[in-house]
Amino acid sequence: MEALRDVSILFADIVGSTHLYERLGDQVALSIVQDTLAAVTEAVTAHQGRVVKTIGDEVMAVFDGPEAGFAAAIDIRRRTTTLPPLPGTGGGVQMRIGLHFGPALMEEGDYFGDTVNIAARLVALANPDQILTTGDLVDRLPPDQQDEATEFAAIEIKGRQDAVRVAQVNAGMPRQETTRIGFARTAAPLRAVEVRLSLTVRGRTWEVPPGTRRVLFGRDAGCDVVLTGAQVSRRHATVEFRRDKAVLVDHSSNGTTLVVREQRPVTLLREEFGMFKGGHIIFGRLNEPGAVVIGFAIA
Repeated sequence: MEALRDVSILFADIVGSTHLYERLGDQVALSIVQDTLAAVTEAVTAHQGRVVKTIGDEVMAVFDGPEAGFAAAIDIRRRTTTLPPLPGTGGGVQMRIGLHFGPALMEEGDYFGDTVNIAARLVALANPDQILTTGDLVDRLPPDQQDEATEFAAIEIKGRQDAVRVAQVNAGMPRQETTRIGFARTAAPLRAVEVRLSLTVRGRTWEVPPGTRRVLFGRDAGCDVVLTGAQVSRRHATVEFRRDKAVLVDHSSNGTTLVVREQRPVTLLREEFGMFKGGHIIFGRLNEPGAVVIGFAIA
C-alpha cells in the first residue's frame, strides 16, 4: 500500500437506472447507460483524471488536484445533459456527483480512506443533476472556480469528529437563483436532534443518540444502519433532523415507503417526507419482494 497523497475523489451516479431497465428493456437501457458512462469517462480524461472503477451505474474517478476534479464535475454535467433524450420522456439522463479533495491511500489502483468516504457520502446526498463538494475543496480553488459554488450547510459523517462543510456547484444555474457565502467562514452545522427517534432493526430497538444530524441506511458498509435485501440500494435513504422534525429522504432507485399509524402509506422516490408518531420504514415499495422493513417511534 502506498503512502497517503492528496487527490480529488469524484463519484458520478446515474439516477434511476433500475427503472430504465424496467421501462425500456435491457438492450435499450444498457445502451443508454454505456453512452452515459462513456461521456463521464471522456470528461474525466479531458481533465487529466483517471477512472478508478465503474460499479454498475456509478463511476469513481481520481484527479491530482482540486481544480481538475472541480472542472471535470462541471464537464460531466454538461456532457450528460446534452445526450439524446430518453425514449418516451423528452427528458435526459440525470446524474448525481460528489467530490472531495484530501489524503487517500492507493492500493493496486484503487483508493481508500476518509476522502473517499466523504465523496461517497456526498453523492448519496445529492439530488438529481446536483453536484455536491466540500468547503475544504472550494477553499483551494482559484477565485473564478470559487464563484461557481455555494456553501450551504455542514454534515456529520460517521467516524469523523468534525462536521464536513458542504457546497453546491452551480454549473449551468442562473446566478439570481443562488446565494454565495464567503468560504473563509464555516457554515453553521445543522441543528442537533430535538426529537427522540428510536428504530427497531432486526428485533432490536436502538435510540438515535442526541446530537445526531443524519442517519444513513443502505447496503454500503459505511452506512449508519447497514441493511441487506433485493430492494435496498447502496445508500438508500437518510433520516435528517431539522429543528424539531425528523425527515425521511429517499436516495434510492427502488423508493422508500413510509407507513405511519392510522395514515395511508407514502412512497418516496428521490423525495422527502416528515415523520411523526410511529410506524414502519419500508426500503423498497409496499408489498414488493426483497423489501426490508424497520420500525420507528418518535417522542
